[in-house]
Amino acid sequence: MRFAATLAAAALAFLSFAAGAQTFPTKTVRIIVPYAAGGESDTLGRLVAQKLTEKWKQPVVVESKPGGGTVIGTEAGAKADPDGHSMLLTSFGFVTNQVLVPNLPYDPASLLPQVMIATAPSVLYVNPVIPARTLKELIDYAKTRPKQMMFASSGNASSPHIAAELFAQLAGIEITHVPYKGTGPALTDLLGGQVHAIFGVGSLMPNVKSGKLRAITVANATRIIAAPDIPTTAESGLPNFTSASWWGIFVPAKVPTDLRQRIYVDIKGILELADMRERIIAAGLEPSSMSRDEFAAFLRSELQKWGGIIRARNIRLN
Repeated sequence: MRFAATLAAAALAFLSFAAGAQTFPTKTVRIIVPYAAGGESDTLGRLVAQKLTEKWKQPVVVESKPGGGTVIGTEAGAKADPDGHSMLLTSFGFVTNQVLVPNLPYDPASLLPQVMIATAPSVLYVNPVIPARTLKELIDYAKTRPKQMMFASSGNASSPHIAAELFAQLAGIEITHVPYKGTGPALTDLLGGQVHAIFGVGSLMPNVKSGKLRAITVANATRIIAAPDIPTTAESGLPNFTSASWWGIFVPAKVPTDLRQRIYVDIKGILELADMRERIIAAGLEPSSMSRDEFAAFLRSELQKWGGIIRARNIRLN
């Protein structure tokens, strides 16, 4: 009798969850972005929000919560009500903060990866004052000038910083890292010649076409859509060096399984639309085709890879 009652209760709960997934969403959905407005994260969030608003017939809004090296916004996403009406759109910092920040105010396991939206393989850009035109020439140039090549980044422990440290380690060169408060000021000084190089995304490519920067190589297994003429690091003689920014959607772990599946299917569906892919490419990014399981496996590999370089190069947030 007790078993039958337990079974009935479980069935009722399942039906309740299923019904919830079918009627979702019932109110405004927010996409929390732990980065400042105006960057790639904000752009992708608004693209996703627009398409989901059309699909779900409920408002989907982007809520920027920058600060604390993405910790503030990520904590808000991790501790949001697990009803599916709050999602987190984040990037590289989700992985690296697990190594860089002691005593995080949230458990990374309390957020489950749903969909990778896009990637941006790192492109090595240099100011034309540097005479190198190939990766080999650049490495040879740097080896004869220890610590004289200055690599800009958008901040300590940012993706461009950690990519530069990994590059230096694999290439056997000594560089000087120059952190800035964002990509904008870093790019300004790179164009002005105050610094020499940066690992950036495809959106910087117009500066190559205008002759203001030179693109040496792309740190990826394959060439990128935005610049198919730029050789990969493997083609350039450094096969073990890959680096890319990425952006993905997470939900609180306590969101019911069927509702998570509904969110996953719906977001994957809008990302496969031709116009959505075109808009992601137009932003200088690469659309992702990863499944949810592949995204989770990717995050595990990223933690192992970048955790190792952070410790080996003694990288700190400050």
